[in-house]
Amino acid sequence: MKNFILTILLVMLPMGLFAKESKEQKFWKWFVKNETTIFEFEKDQEKVLDLISSKLTSYRDDVTYEISHVKNGKREFIISADGIADAFPYVELLVKSAPELKLFSIIAFRPRIDGYEEFKLEYAGREFDVSKVWVYSRVEDGFFDLIVYHPDFNEQESNIFISGSYILIDMALGEYDVVKNIRYIDHQELPENPVELGLKPFADLRKVFDEYKMTNKPLKQDS
Repeated sequence: MKNFILTILLVMLPMGLFAKESKEQKFWKWFVKNETTIFEFEKDQEKVLDLISSKLTSYRDDVTYEISHVKNGKREFIISADGIADAFPYVELLVKSAPELKLFSIIAFRPRIDGYEEFKLEYAGREFDVSKVWVYSRVEDGFFDLIVYHPDFNEQESNIFISGSYILIDMALGEYDVVKNIRYIDHQELPENPVELGLKPFADLRKVFDEYKMTNKPLKQDS
């Protein structure tokens, strides 16, 4: 009987010693090892940023990242699903698995940005000036719908306007709310009389959306 128990222990022991690392553990093990290099990425920016992208792609194709400026000796490392709902669970799992880091705070999803009302974005050769962008929103059956109006929108470059708009909307509302709590987003050319048509400046979007959230239940999430 003793020999039988000993045999079981000897069989089980290597299984514990050689347990396979999860994808999350592999990523953070690499990150911790290279934390200082990543923090000082400006010293070899292209190489370091490409390497981070490669490591994240190995984890999940549609997971991306952003790195903030230094504040109080630390940076934020923002892990994003790039607006893709199917990638949300992977972002959440990766952030939940993050260790305590000396130089970084780990953030899930692109957060709201203070002062977004005065922001100007250069994207794919186009300028997205918040002061020139207008929106129309409605609440229908408890759902929030949004139309974004640009003064120089055109169908030929619609993909550029759509991508640029999503960056602005993420800045105003945060990536999580944009994906989870807006049902419909459209993009159109700004009419000559936006006020008469009931449109509002993009700078008002956060206030309008937050008022909606206070009086409406969040959208039902897919199981």
